[in-house]
Amino acid sequence: MTTTADVAVFIDWQNTYKSAREAFGWWDYPNEYGNYSPLAAARLFTRGNGRLEGGRLVRVNVHRGLPSQKFDKRGYAANRKQAAAWMAEDPELVVPRLRPLRYSREEPPREKGVDVELAVAAVEFVLTGRCDVAVIFSHDTDLVPAVELQLRGTTCVETAAWSSATFNRRLRTKPPVHHHAVSAVDFERIERRINYAHA
Repeated sequence: MTTTADVAVFIDWQNTYKSAREAFGWWDYPNEYGNYSPLAAARLFTRGNGRLEGGRLVRVNVHRGLPSQKFDKRGYAANRKQAAAWMAEDPELVVPRLRPLRYSREEPPREKGVDVELAVAAVEFVLTGRCDVAVIFSHDTDLVPAVELQLRGTTCVETAAWSSATFNRRLRTKPPVHHHAVSAVDFERIERRINYAHA
């Protein structure tokens, strides 16, 4: 039986990009390995969990860190090109949410607040009725409380993660929620092997 639902997808970009390289054995491959289309991934999830054509995608939020134009001009430019490419696929649905990276003298640049922003956005969409189902695509266990907060005895939240014979890291919640396990075959359908630093 096909179910109907408005679906919003919230993607932890850097987490899913790096995890794809780990899951599918691409650590030593060029940087373009692991890149994928957020819109294509979201459409995959929208059809999942028995929805098929009954799912309607209403938003794709892509959360990630943004390099500093001052300290990393090349990284900044590549990031902006990639965000523009994501939006070009469907500017009505795909919304890049870019937060400046935190820089310090003691450690490499790192993301700060990206997971919190993603969690808040997902909770907001569910609580305000902007979607029936929020799919959180991440392997970051810090997001588990956000998933559990939304449960409320309903099926309004789902999780997604890469899956391979050597990789099974995902958000595990109590009680369990529907999970989209994305295989290497699935990845081939959504892959965009582009190095935006050279594009």
